[in-house]
Amino acid sequence: MVIKSAIAAAVAFLGCFPPKFILNPTNLTTAAVCNGTITLDTSTQQYVIQAGDTLTKIAKQFNRGICDIFNANNLTNPNFIVAGDTLTIPPQVCNPDNTSCLGPQTTPTATCINGGPGFYIVQKGDTLSALSYLYNITLDSIIAANTANIPDPDVIEVGQVVNIPVCARSQCTISPFTIRAGDVFVDLAREFLSSAGQILALNPGVDPNALGVGQVITLASYCHAIPGCD
Repeated sequence: MVIKSAIAAAVAFLGCFPPKFILNPTNLTTAAVCNGTITLDTSTQQYVIQAGDTLTKIAKQFNRGICDIFNANNLTNPNFIVAGDTLTIPPQVCNPDNTSCLGPQTTPTATCINGGPGFYIVQKGDTLSALSYLYNITLDSIIAANTANIPDPDVIEVGQVVNIPVCARSQCTISPFTIRAGDVFVDLAREFLSSAGQILALNPGVDPNALGVGQVITLASYCHAIPGCD
């Protein structure tokens, strides 16, 4: 009788909760329900990046945080994803992260790069807007440098050459560089005073999201205006 009473009490206790807590208890996590009302999708999914996709667009499509997807895939640059690659879409969380991976989002103001190279070969997933951030120069300056070969700035094709405006009387040091643990192009550009776009342009066959320790790349470094030339 004591056991039956205990079971009855347990059933009565469980009956106070919504059915979703009873029917699927093994799938619950602390983030499965927000504020007791919104049930989250706690599944992990795979998504193949399509031409024209951005991380922001994908995050909205799956109702996930931009940086939650960024971190789940160990990406190196939230502005650079490649069509055809597969992304892991992580479970939803109560407080999606849309900021931590973006850093200070300042709009580029420069209209040319120091040193070069003055071209970039389009890869899958590229857009002129993304290139402007990779090179830290304005989108308008890239569009202006390509009026003859890119009539529609919203349409570029893999293998197409994009002209990148180079500042007069400027230079970079171009040399081999051996990848260290944790190196990514964005951080290398910051460390060696160039831009991620310049490093990408010098390494067209290198996947920036799959760098290996000991791998040798071509590095643009110490890009600057040449003093005394004015």
